[in-house]
Amino acid sequence: MIPSLRPRTRRRAIIIAAASLAFVAAQCATAVFAQAKPAKETEDLQHWRKSYADNLMKRDGWLALVALEWLQDGDSSVGSAADNKIKLKHVPAHLGILRQHTGHVELLSPQEGASPSVLLDGKSTAGVVNADDSDHPSVITSGDVQMTVIHRGDRYYLRVKDAYSPTRLHFHGLNWYAENPALRVTAKWVPYPSPKTLRIVNVLGQTNEEPSPGYAEFQLDGQTVRLEPTVEGDSLFFDFRDTTSKTTTDGAGRFLNTALPSNGVHTAGTVVIDFNYAHNPPCGYTPYATCPLPTESNRLTVAIPVGEKRYGEE
Repeated sequence: MIPSLRPRTRRRAIIIAAASLAFVAAQCATAVFAQAKPAKETEDLQHWRKSYADNLMKRDGWLALVALEWLQDGDSSVGSAADNKIKLKHVPAHLGILRQHTGHVELLSPQEGASPSVLLDGKSTAGVVNADDSDHPSVITSGDVQMTVIHRGDRYYLRVKDAYSPTRLHFHGLNWYAENPALRVTAKWVPYPSPKTLRIVNVLGQTNEEPSPGYAEFQLDGQTVRLEPTVEGDSLFFDFRDTTSKTTTDGAGRFLNTALPSNGVHTAGTVVIDFNYAHNPPCGYTPYATCPLPTESNRLTVAIPVGEKRYGEE
């Protein structure tokens, strides 16, 4: 017969048993949480990728972009007729005249009078056209066509989007790498004592200066990788290239936004960079966009085979 346990020993045995059960329960909960977290990350990624494609497909999305016309000093007539300086489809024969002088742009009515389908900021009127870098950018619409004036370098351009753009109508989806949790990295965030000025060149060959508050640093394939972002609203914006740009991803590079660093941009901390969200710049879908190119420091010598692949290539 097994002797009965003394009260103190019995209590200790009960405590040990309870602790063992608690440990097992904790391990089970940890396992469930570990399974739930990747499932949530996968669900979030799939939802984001769908939303991203949906935004490209909007009537005024990047796939609707059909023209980018330099507004030289003086008058530029716009319309579908052959005698216009800027000829567009799906608009009146003579939509109007854009007069640009030292950055001041106006929409003037054509000689025969403005078509009622032409609206400036929702009104049937001519007037000042504010560029995209103003507080209240203007929009000119005519049916399914939308026009804005953009300021790049020392030039002003007319950007035209058409809901019936062939690129939009023939859109057949995006091409992504499979999700790779290993390329969801927690990088060290190192702020600069004062913002560093980045000289950023765009696809038109123009140079713009933007401040970078610091850099993110992490290890990948035995190399120390550094990326310098700019601040875009309440996020960090990374424009980078890696060695896959020569083969499977966009040749110009890819874009990626992340949450701000754990302790803000001015204090050392960490920043989570999920490369599964890396996507093509607008120039990857249309030749009429004015994308920035990665700086020399953001042209990586490692491969990041994750995120979006080149558009139109399977």
